[in-house]
Amino acid sequence: MQRTTTCVLLVSAALIVVLVLPNCARGSEAASTSSHDSDSSHELFDEYQVGGGEEPAAFRTVGSGWSNTSGGFSPFGEPAILSWSIVPDQTVLPQGQSEPLSPSNLIAFLDGIHHGGAGPGGSDLTQRDWFPLIKSAFDRWDAVSGLKFSYEPSDDGVVNGIPTTALASALGVSGVRGDHRIGGHSIDGSTSPTIVAYNYFPSNSDMVLDTDEAGRFGNPSDNYLRFRNTLMHEIGHGIGLNHVASAGHNFLMEGFLDTSIDGPQFDDILGAHRLYGDRFEEDGGNDSPSLATPLGSFALGQSVSLGADAVDAAVAPTDIDFLSINKSGDNDYFRFSVASPSLVDILLTPLGPTYPEGPHGGTETPFDASAKNNLRLYLYNSTGNSLLGFSTGGGLGAEESLINFALPAAGDYLIQIAGLQDAAQFYQLDLAVVPEPTSAILLFAALTGWIASRRQT
Repeated sequence: MQRTTTCVLLVSAALIVVLVLPNCARGSEAASTSSHDSDSSHELFDEYQVGGGEEPAAFRTVGSGWSNTSGGFSPFGEPAILSWSIVPDQTVLPQGQSEPLSPSNLIAFLDGIHHGGAGPGGSDLTQRDWFPLIKSAFDRWDAVSGLKFSYEPSDDGVVNGIPTTALASALGVSGVRGDHRIGGHSIDGSTSPTIVAYNYFPSNSDMVLDTDEAGRFGNPSDNYLRFRNTLMHEIGHGIGLNHVASAGHNFLMEGFLDTSIDGPQFDDILGAHRLYGDRFEEDGGNDSPSLATPLGSFALGQSVSLGADAVDAAVAPTDIDFLSINKSGDNDYFRFSVASPSLVDILLTPLGPTYPEGPHGGTETPFDASAKNNLRLYLYNSTGNSLLGFSTGGGLGAEESLINFALPAAGDYLIQIAGLQDAAQFYQLDLAVVPEPTSAILLFAALTGWIASRRQT
């Protein structure tokens, strides 16, 4: 769908991301009436002004993401344990868009949409019908990356009826408040143009929703897609992702929040991997032989394939199979076993589409996501101290493979994946136990003879 002309909304704080609806005026001239209504696929426009540079990659990052969270320390490119919480109503909110000073009323607002004003469960927000919508937004980022999100039921925005810890004023503390805190109040009404949310970057990442937006956030189409995509887009900023533009493609972190998609797409997930790694990095990761991801035991004819969802720019909301080497020094180890001496095929394939890419409002250039890191394939014994085979000669964007490789004995073996460049690269790993070449020829001959005999009968 063609995007309408919009104006730039300059943000008053350097680390705020704002979600607005077109149209708007440029200078003193009013723009023509927008074609974007509540049913448009490109409904929301998102503008920002940040300090510092952006990473020269398809995705656009701000800084290095989270480093210190309520769950501990997270170096760049490593998994992060993060919590999220919903501030109590009456919590003091920032005036990030110079909106009138008012406390949060998000809980009452959502109760009004989903429960007619009287939400069940008292202070237990998990009993609300709207709670799974918010939880699903964090869970989706968790499922496709090295981020590990959990709900923090406590938030000290109000204690004994007295406002205490304002939103955007304190870091997360386990049992006290989340790393990502969510509140809401009236920002600028629901007319067009309108701001529907704004968000801070790490290490604050708190979100303010416009509680004038009952019509949009209360739209039940596609399981409240407008509300969920707003949340997922803002969470993207909260984990350190900036805006990206890509003509002809639809990404969650584009300036327009697109209701033809559901959640993070290829480029968005690639950015999350650059900052936090893939899902196998959680809970200790798989960066060493002792922490290798177990693939199981394989007999003749058995195989496994990992990472196959990273082939298209479009990502379905159920896709979770993404593997990556995300920086120099990153290593992925996988362990498998065979019950007897065997031949194996191991194939390492860099994945990713090619698409135009650039900063929001800037120049777009082709980005080949399959050729960002020159991947290396190694095969070791069970302890990782004896190299049995390797494939490193394919070059940037090329496959690496070990075909008909003889495993000398029953037992465990280790596969190591590494890369030469300091860049995020999706890949697919295929492993199969194959018959000996002679056996395969005999089997083919037997099948050919059987087919011929069947034709004669």
